[in-house]
Parts: sequence; structure tokens; C-alpha cells
Amino acid sequence: MANKDKKKALVLGIGNILLKDEGLGVRAIEFFERMYSFSREVSCMDGGTAGLALLSYIKDFSHIIIIDAVAANGHPGSILKFKGDEVLKGPPLRTSAHQLGVTDLLTLLKFEGYSPEVAIIGVIPEDYSAGLELSPSISKVLPEIAEAISDELAAFGFKTKRKNHA
Repeated sequence: MANKDKKKALVLGIGNILLKDEGLGVRAIEFFERMYSFSREVSCMDGGTAGLALLSYIKDFSHIIIIDAVAANGHPGSILKFKGDEVLKGPPLRTSAHQLGVTDLLTLLKFEGYSPEVAIIGVIPEDYSAGLELSPSISKVLPEIAEAISDELAAFGFKTKRKNHA
């Protein structure tokens, strides 16, 4: 079980980068790492489509922020946020290519006795076709997603700072 005295945050990007917007969680954490600096207590991880294999890694964190494409009504690029109990009480958060849904993974984590604080930043995708690039509507919101990650880290008590880029 994670050391409750030591706060550690994980920013976890989930998705399949071979299917355009399905990989937006992974592309979002890559963008976040380029644009922000943060303390050693914050780790970023490409969770890909690892599903259940993520369980052994994420249990060491007191705070987890998950970024993923979500199937929801709305315009592509819309950002949805879920926190705390609403993550597990709401409808299952899934996308087509994942081995195991995010909600399933968090339920297993709780079943094993771990209770990190969790926030999910979901983005409505536009295009699941084969390709390595995000669609224009999703690429356009990467700065907003990175800012949302920074805001969630701040809400959990972790500091971030936007890097100066020329």
C-alpha cells in the first residue's frame, strides 16, 4: 500500500497511439511534460492500453490523474472532468480499444485496499481511424488539457510551473 505519509502523484495517459484520437491521453501527457515543470513527487506515465498490468504500478501513488478519450455526447475536443466518488459511481468510462476500462481498473485498485485520490480528464475524440497524429480538433485543445492537468495537480497540493518557450 502506498505510504500515506508521502504524497506522490501520477499523471497517467491512456490510449492507443496507432488510432489517432484514441491515443490522446498519451499525447496529452507528452505535451504536458514539454510545457510544464513539476516536483519529483509527480510522475507521468504512458499507460497505453496496458489495462490490468497498470494495477501494480498505480497502487504506489496517493493521487492519480488519468487522461483518456471518453465516449460521451458532445463536440470533439470537449473536456470532461470526473473526481472522487463520481469516478466510480458514474457510468463506466470506456473507449473502444482498451483491454480494461478505467473504471474497472479503479474498482480493482479499491478492492485490493488502495484508495488514492483520483481525477479523470476525459476528452471527446473525433477520429479513431488508423494514424499516429491527433485530429485537428484534438490537437487544438492540448494546451487546455495540459492546463487542466496542472489545475488538478494544484488541487491535490502539487506545484507545477509553465515552462518559458521562445
